[in-house]
Amino acid sequence: MRRVIAWVGLAFAAVTIAAWSAPETVDARTTRHAARSAHHRAHHRRHRHHRRHLLPVSANAPTAEIVFDANSGRVMAIANAEQRVYPASLTKMMTLYLTFRALQEGWLHLNDSMSVSAYAASASPTKLGLAPGQMVSVDDLIRGCVTESANDAARVLAENLDARFGRNLQQLLRSDIAAQQAEDAADAATDPPSAQDAAERAGDIAEMHALASSITGDGSEYDFARIMTLQARLLGMQDTVYRNASGLPDMEQVTTAPDYAMLAYALVNMPIQYYSYFSVQHFDYNGRDHRNHNLRFLTGYDGADGIKTGYTQSGGFNVVDTARRGDRRLIAIVMGRRSVATREEDVRALLDYAFAQTGTVTAVSSNLNDDVLMVGSTLDFPTLQTTGVRRVTPQLPDLAPADAPMATRAAATQQRRPAPITSTMR
Repeated sequence: MRRVIAWVGLAFAAVTIAAWSAPETVDARTTRHAARSAHHRAHHRRHRHHRRHLLPVSANAPTAEIVFDANSGRVMAIANAEQRVYPASLTKMMTLYLTFRALQEGWLHLNDSMSVSAYAASASPTKLGLAPGQMVSVDDLIRGCVTESANDAARVLAENLDARFGRNLQQLLRSDIAAQQAEDAADAATDPPSAQDAAERAGDIAEMHALASSITGDGSEYDFARIMTLQARLLGMQDTVYRNASGLPDMEQVTTAPDYAMLAYALVNMPIQYYSYFSVQHFDYNGRDHRNHNLRFLTGYDGADGIKTGYTQSGGFNVVDTARRGDRRLIAIVMGRRSVATREEDVRALLDYAFAQTGTVTAVSSNLNDDVLMVGSTLDFPTLQTTGVRRVTPQLPDLAPADAPMATRAAATQQRRPAPITSTMR
């Protein structure tokens, strides 16, 4: 009997070794993965970057691209400049920009802690896996947004910033509106605009004032999206609407490639202690190594130092990338690609092409429509606040009692969705 068992064991081992050695068919591989689906999902939550190219993309995902010189604003290549696209996780670039502004003003500090609401913890993956009631440092939340593109971290930043500094950001942005009006008046004194241009600019200013007046500081992500949209207008992003802080799918959350050129420009001109977050390659949190979704570009392209990737099924694969060589910094934006590989190939090709242009790019002819960006056009970069000057004195939020938990205050208002911004949906 023992001899029979021994022979059976040897036979089983031989069959197993043969099976491992033989080439695996597609059907066999599919069956094996289905049988081990629980392990498969757990493993790839930790190595998501290896499989993002398998994520579905809508067949009609809109596409756009631009590459420009960040010093001169000169457009080196562009396609579908006026195409509305979905920013996906590129949305977090604006969430982080406002976070950096709060840090710059001295209201917020990197070692400050923020509380996690049930709403923030419920965000869909990709996420850090934050729990309701948990306290997380601002530094960790920023790193989570940059590397893992964590949607729960973006919601925590949005809710806490809105509840603690929503009114302050409102005042800060109102002062920026006033500065733009003063700049407009100075320009008009030397170069009077046409009646049509003056009327359009007055409409832009009126919309910004209306947006500023709608900000409540109620601690909700949707109210923070109002602040994001107003900040976008002040950066010259006239075709961008934000509805959330993470980039999770929302058909009303739209932008254009030239608009994101403005945001990318604003970010690379932030003080280095803030902009350098976009170069973080790994983030160890809760015993897990979160690798930057943009790691291949950061480690494999000469001069690369940021910025951000994004993906949704309806919007495809997006990226904003920048590289600096010597005194030249170029920024490339690619939207709506069908795969990670295509996105990576296209953004590298744009940057390679632009770095190869050593001469002066021919300017756009004066008889062309100035509103249409073309190769040779110069982007009208916004005037940026580059140093913290504490222009607004921090105020306590005028909503729930001061000792009310952040999660409670946010939960009370998380369903309050802002009214449509009709003037931007034309």
